Amino acid sequence: MIKICLSYFPWSDTQGFLALKQDVVHFLPWQIAFKIHVVFSSFILLAGFTQFWPVVRQRFPVWHRRLGWLYILTVLGFAAPSGLVMAFYAAGGLVTQVCFIILGLLWMASTLLALQYAVQKNWSQHRNWMIRSFALSLSALSLRSWKLILYQFAPYVDGLTPKLIYQLEAWLGWVINLLIAELIIYYLSRKK
Repeated sequence: MIKICLSYFPWSDTQGFLALKQDVVHFLPWQIAFKIHVVFSSFILLAGFTQFWPVVRQRFPVWHRRLGWLYILTVLGFAAPSGLVMAFYAAGGLVTQVCFIILGLLWMASTLLALQYAVQKNWSQHRNWMIRSFALSLSALSLRSWKLILYQFAPYVDGLTPKLIYQLEAWLGWVINLLIAELIIYYLSRKK
C-alpha cells in the first residue's frame, strides 16, 4: 500500500488509479479528497496495526494511547470524510457509489463507538469496535486482493466484465472484512 500511495507523489494524473479517473481527476474537490485520503490512510494502517499487539498495549500503554488517538483522529478528521467525497464519484455507477458511502459511514460510526467506549473505560467494547473499525480500514487492501481473484475468474465466467468486477470487489472488500471481524470478536468473547 505504501508503494501504491507513494506512486501518486509527485502528482501525475495519468498514474495508476488516476488514469482511470480522467472524468474527475481535474475536479478540484475530488483531487483534494483523493490526496488527503491517500496520505492519511497510510497513517491509519501504520497506527492500526500497532493497536492489536498485546506487547504494545501492556508494555507501552502511553504509545498505545497516542497511536490510538492518531488512528481515531485520522479516520474521523481526514480519511473517512475524504473517502465519502470520493464515493460520490466512484466508478461502477450507483451500486459502487452506495457501497463506498455505506463503507465511509460505517467506518466513522465504528471508530466513534470505539472512542466512546475507551472514554467510558469499557475495554472489551472498545476492543470490539476497534476490530470493526480496523477491518473497515483494511478494505483498501482486501479490495485489491478481491480484484486479483476476480480477474482470474473472468475468462471462465460469462458476464464478469471489468465494471462488474469493480462493483464486486468494492462490496467484498469490506463486507467480508466485517464478517471476519465478527468471527474474531465472537472467538475472543468465547475465550473469556
